[in-house]
Amino acid sequence: MVKKKSLTEIIYYRLREEVVTCAIAPSTELSEAELAKRFDVSKTPVREALAMLRLDGLVHTYPRRGYEVTPITLADINSLFEARTILEAGAAELACAKISEEELASLEQLARSEYLGESESSLSRFVDRNRQFHLAIARAAGNERIYAMLEKQLHELERFFYLGASLRNVQEETNVDHQHIVEILATRDANEARRAMIRHNTITRQGLLDALTRSPEAGLLRI
Repeated sequence: MVKKKSLTEIIYYRLREEVVTCAIAPSTELSEAELAKRFDVSKTPVREALAMLRLDGLVHTYPRRGYEVTPITLADINSLFEARTILEAGAAELACAKISEEELASLEQLARSEYLGESESSLSRFVDRNRQFHLAIARAAGNERIYAMLEKQLHELERFFYLGASLRNVQEETNVDHQHIVEILATRDANEARRAMIRHNTITRQGLLDALTRSPEAGLLRI
């Protein structure tokens, strides 16, 4: 029997999706009263949902002011990508000795993904397949701790993936890089796999930063 979601959970998942996909922009101020009115509920489930978002790092609270969607900062982008790169470079290196032909075939399929810039559903699928691709390599590495830590990093970076893909078309760049990584993994060359993953993360981070500084949404990035 599927457990029915509580009112708090329903509000939490709705708000989380809007924050992660940037439907609610970074640095937006949130009001318990306004959200309660929007969802036609009391302030209690809204307050509880916002507390859950705060634990996710997606919302900040300020005394006597209320709530703010966590801003995007250069420091956050750099620190998250640095952690991700260390984990993924190691995972790719380990995966070379353990990855199966079936796992390589699955990665090949995940490396071919597309989205329409104006379609939220196709963008969501693209971001999800990107996450699946990277986690599949970590799973192939056979280290549960690396997998769990990378899953957490990708969870925190999800908002940046949506933002980057919405500001510029990253489809071809991502697919070419992913297919190259699969080809390297198939050769079982651990050193090349590490280099390929570091390069991929460097390109992704720089592309996001360039898009944030050159687009009309440049004001979203805080130094």
